[in-house]
Formats: sequence, structure tokens, C-alpha cells
Amino acid sequence: MTACADPLDPSIAVALLAAGRGERFTGDKLAAELDQRPLWEFAAQAALRAGFLTRFVVASEHSACLFSGAPWQTVVNARASEGLASSIRCAAQVAKNCSRLVLLLADMPFVEAGHLRRLAQGDGAVFTLYPDGRRGNPAGFPAAMFARLGGLRGDRGAGGQGWSDGADALSPLSPDSLFDIDTAADLALAKARLPVER
Repeated sequence: MTACADPLDPSIAVALLAAGRGERFTGDKLAAELDQRPLWEFAAQAALRAGFLTRFVVASEHSACLFSGAPWQTVVNARASEGLASSIRCAAQVAKNCSRLVLLLADMPFVEAGHLRRLAQGDGAVFTLYPDGRRGNPAGFPAAMFARLGGLRGDRGAGGQGWSDGADALSPLSPDSLFDIDTAADLALAKARLPVER
């Protein structure tokens, strides 16, 4: 999906989770350059191409400045040090008037716009199916599950806390699209895979 898709219903939101500590990465991971752009911008552009009109970015107090001027509503997670679940709680709170929420990690530069759109248009909880059988992010949730998302704790998402058992799961067209950047070595591997679809 290279061009922008038809706009999704504005009641369907996407939250770019960008408040992670990046402890295994030397320096500011999301500001690191990939193809002359900051890393976070790749996942953000995939969401734009997928047709999301309602877009939130959950940032830490330290990283919020990265997103000024971006076409996203920035939500500051003051508890980012508590782990991934704290960002999911923020996303569920800010999307409380939406019908559906797709959670997207900001360190996944190859994520497919078409895959995000399928998660947005799913029913119930829909996780991404990884090649090893794990279920995880990106993932989509209906409004009926937002309160449950708001109760998550720790450094794992809903898939890592047993929620994915029995839930739908979708595989992306390419397993390579699930590559995420945790270390400087991962960033070097990502650079070797360029160019990235814009």
C-alpha cells in the first residue's frame, strides 16, 4: 500500500506508543536517523497511509518535543518508567470516546499500512501473529475493552498478559515487517534493508 488509503471512520483511533525507555539502545532511539528521517516517523507514516484520521502519540516527558509539528495529538505519559502498560493505559484513556483503538509501537519501521488497516477494521480484539506463534503488537481493540486496557501493569502489552488466548490474530504480508529496533545493531540491520516504502 504505497498511496494513502481511503480515510477510516474517525471513531477508529491509532496510538503510536513512543514513551519507551530504549535502555538497550545507546542514545535517543526514536530520534536515531534511518534513511535521513527519525526512526519513529516510519511507523507514523504507515499509520497515515492506512487512513487513520484520529491519531495519538504517547510520549515520555523527555521525548514529547520530538513530535511537535507532527499531525498527531501528543499525550505525555508521566509514568513512562513503569513500562509499556503505562503507555497503553494513556492510549486507552485518550481514546475513551472512540469505537476502536489500534496500538502501534514507534520502533517498527517496516510495519505495513495494509496490516494496520486490517487491525482497524477487525471485530473484537485482534492481535498480530508473529512467525513463532506469539501474538502481540500492533493490535486492535474495541471500546468495550478500553477499561481493561486501562488496568494493565508492567512492561508487557495485552498479548503478553494472556489476553490473546482465543482472540483473532492476523499475519502481515511479510514477517520482516515486524522487525523492531531495540539496539544499535538492529538499527544497522534496518539500514541494510532500505529503502523503506514511504
